[in-house]
Amino acid sequence: MYRLCHSDCEQLLELTADLYSCRLEEGWRGRLLRRIRALIPFEFGGCHLIERDQHQIDACYEPCRPPMPAANKDFWRLVKTHPMNGLLFGQPLQSWKVSDVISRMDFRQSELYQALYQPLKVDCELAAAVPFRSNPQRLVLLTLHRFRVDFTERDRAVLNLLLPHIARLQWSQESRALWDRPPCAQVLPTELFAATVRRETRWSLTPREMEVLFWVHQGKTNSEIGKILGISERTAETHILRAYPKIGVENRHSAMAVLNRLIR
Repeated sequence: MYRLCHSDCEQLLELTADLYSCRLEEGWRGRLLRRIRALIPFEFGGCHLIERDQHQIDACYEPCRPPMPAANKDFWRLVKTHPMNGLLFGQPLQSWKVSDVISRMDFRQSELYQALYQPLKVDCELAAAVPFRSNPQRLVLLTLHRFRVDFTERDRAVLNLLLPHIARLQWSQESRALWDRPPCAQVLPTELFAATVRRETRWSLTPREMEVLFWVHQGKTNSEIGKILGISERTAETHILRAYPKIGVENRHSAMAVLNRLIR
């Protein structure tokens, strides 16, 4: 792996601190692109929120100047032919250069380049995808572009070090959105807990075991769980003990640690 110099590390730490301070609030994508540009110079950059299966995109560009690629009437048809698709979506949370998969000459001859890249006067690209946990078809796509001067391994290393922080903030916000639904949504916390467990694990829990684990995660005692669920304390304990081996733990303390890591 490419080793960054001291100055690069300092700037990267400042960038991540700034990212955590804005916590994906309004305008965070433009702010992120501007900060990245100071570390990885580029001529045109994009931070896109994409739902691939729905053909929906919310694009933020820096600098914001026409022509906007996402506004092209053939955008979705063209991006399906992008030579980096297999790497970006097959191996997310890693950065890739278009030169990893195709020569500049061949890329320039493609319809994709001529329709979307040539009008922007760029022919080099460094990109990475950060998928959402709840739906892998929904993702943040970062794309940085230059003309003639390709991105370096140093540039790739910087972006790769930044991606886990973007993912952590994104997943944290996604989790908050899930748990902070308004009451009118009529979704019980136990149902949200169960949905998260089913999505993130392969635990073969019964509905009752799922319920008692939810209340274990809430810090309730066996007696309290029994009263909440209308069962005896001993029955609650039996369900909990049966759930332990299914989630790979031996005691309550370990169970709470596992559940706390899962449900952030």
